[in-house]
Amino acid sequence: MASVTRRRLSDRKSALLVIAGGLVGTTLLALALTGTLSAFTAAITNTTDTLSTGSLILRETDGSNTCTSTSSSTNAANCATINKYSGSTLLPGGSATKTVTLANDGTITPATFTLTPGTCSQSGSVSGITPASDFCSQVTLKIYAAATATGPTSYNGTLAAFTTPISLTALAPSATQQYTFVVSLPSSLGNSYMGLTASQPLTWTFSS
Repeated sequence: MASVTRRRLSDRKSALLVIAGGLVGTTLLALALTGTLSAFTAAITNTTDTLSTGSLILRETDGSNTCTSTSSSTNAANCATINKYSGSTLLPGGSATKTVTLANDGTITPATFTLTPGTCSQSGSVSGITPASDFCSQVTLKIYAAATATGPTSYNGTLAAFTTPISLTALAPSATQQYTFVVSLPSSLGNSYMGLTASQPLTWTFSS
């Protein structure tokens, strides 16, 4: 009888331990879940995170003709309708003037604005007369950052010596600037300079 009683007491203790263990586990689980579900949070979602590129578009006009960089798919167009040396036929001591307007049709201000000369070359002759070979060295060029040939010059020298890019004031979007080109010949030119033509490509460049 005593052994039965001791067995029952032992079973009760075991049952109580199981119940107690279960209660502890349940409590810990409840605390864990409660802690997760009740955590404080704050959030911001930016839905308009974008960026864009600006554009550099160069336009040149002489009043009658217009050339735009975007006329080429590379934004670097060739322009044969504007002759900044005027295309005039000059006599010794003569000069010619040409004014062009440059505009920034883009959306950003370039970091640099330059005018880069190519190599001056001469062509032509008069039958029976041996042509001089230094015509590019005889033509003087003056460039003014103005609507007329007044004020300081951006360049003043011969076409042959014009070999280095000149830096110009960068144009803001929608801004324009006029440049006046004056070419002239010395009055001392002799017959060996008759019938000659000087040619020199000039390139305007915006760079970011």
